[in-house]
Amino acid sequence: MLRIPDWLSYEIAHKLERFRDGYARLHIKDSINDNARIVAILAGCSLLILLVTLWIVLRPAPVPQHDWGQDAWFYDLNTGRLFAAENEQVGPIEAPSGPLPNGDPAGLRAHVYSYVLDPNESERFVGFLEKPDPRASQGKHTADLSDFQNWSRNKMIKRVDDKEWVRATGRQGREILEELSRPNELGQTAIYCTPD
Repeated sequence: MLRIPDWLSYEIAHKLERFRDGYARLHIKDSINDNARIVAILAGCSLLILLVTLWIVLRPAPVPQHDWGQDAWFYDLNTGRLFAAENEQVGPIEAPSGPLPNGDPAGLRAHVYSYVLDPNESERFVGFLEKPDPRASQGKHTADLSDFQNWSRNKMIKRVDDKEWVRATGRQGREILEELSRPNELGQTAIYCTPD
C-alpha cells in the first residue's frame, strides 16, 4: 500500500492552511454582501444558469427520423418470393406472378429482417406480413413504421406460415412484434431490411 511520507503530509497541510488564511483575509464574502451591485449580478447569473439548465432538461427529445427508403418489400403469395415496390403502397398490391386464384392481388407488405448488416438473399427472413383490417372503418392507412400508433391502427399481421391474421394491437399481434425484438440464440438482434 502506498504511504505518504510524514514530511509531505505536513507540507500539504501547511500549504492548505496558508491558502485558507489568505482566502479569509480577502473577506470575499463580506465584500460581496456589502456591494448590492455584485449581489444583483451574481443572482442574475445564477438565475440564467438555472433557466438554461431547465431548458436543457425539459426540452423534448428530438424524434429520430428513419429513412425507410423509396421501396419496400412485398411478398408474392403465389410464389413465396419477395419483390420490391413503392414504399407508399400499403397492400395488397399486384404481384409479379399475377392475381390469386380468387382474383385478389397477391402482393402483401412484408417486414423483412436479418441478423447481419448487409444481408444477401439467404440471410434475410420475413418477420411478418401486413394488410389493412377489412372490418375496420375506412381510415387513412399508413406504411410509416416510425409512427407506431397510426401504423398499427386497423392493421392485420401474421407470420408467413400462420393460418390466421391477427390485429397488430391485439395480444397475438404484440407477441409477433415482441418476438422480433428478442435476441436470437447467438445474442443477435434482428435488423429491419429495406430493398437496395
